[in-house]
Amino acid sequence: MSLLTVLNLLLLSFALGTDLFSVAIPIGMTHLSRWTIFRASLVFALFHIVMILTGYHLGHGLGTFVEEVGSQQVLGPQAVIQNWADLLGAVILVLIGVNMIRESFVKHKAASYSHPLQGWTLLMLATSVSIDAFAAGISMGMMDVDLIRLSILLGWVIFIISCTGLSVGRQLGRYVGAYAEVGGGALLTLFGLHLFMKGLF
Repeated sequence: MSLLTVLNLLLLSFALGTDLFSVAIPIGMTHLSRWTIFRASLVFALFHIVMILTGYHLGHGLGTFVEEVGSQQVLGPQAVIQNWADLLGAVILVLIGVNMIRESFVKHKAASYSHPLQGWTLLMLATSVSIDAFAAGISMGMMDVDLIRLSILLGWVIFIISCTGLSVGRQLGRYVGAYAEVGGGALLTLFGLHLFMKGLF
C-alpha cells in the first residue's frame, strides 16, 4: 500500500471522527473517570470499525450487482440509507442530550452520579456517531482497500479522538462545576438538532 493511500485513510479516519469529537466534549463535561473515558473510547473505535467493514461488504455486493446488471440505479438507495441513518443518529443525540438535562434537575446531590457512557445509552451513542463510517464503507466497497490496515488506522484515530474530546470536556466540566451536565446536555441537544435539520434540508 502506497504512502498516499495510507495518508488518504488517515484523512478519512479523522474526517469520520469530527462528529465524535463534537459530541465527546459536551459528554465529557459530566465528570467522567479516566477508566470510563478509556472504556468508552474503545467502544467508539470498535463501532466505527464494525460499521465501516459492514458498509464495505454491502458496498462490495452492490458493486458486483452493478457490474452484473450494468446499471447505476443501485446508487440511489445508498443516498437514501445514509440520509435516514443521519436523521436517526441526530434523534439519538437529541434524546441523550435532553436526558442529561433532565437528570441534572431530578437527581439529588447525595445520589450516585450517573453519566451517559454506560449500558444501552453508550451503545446508541456509539451507533449514532459511527453511522458516517457505514456510509463511507459503502462507497469504499467499490474500491480496492486493505481492510486490515483500514481497520487498524481507523480504530486508533477514533480512539485518540474520543479520548481527546472526552478529556477536554472533563477539564471544562471542572470549571463549569454544577452546571456542567446541563451545559453538556444543551450542547449535545443543539448539535443533534443541527444535524437533524441538515439531514432534512
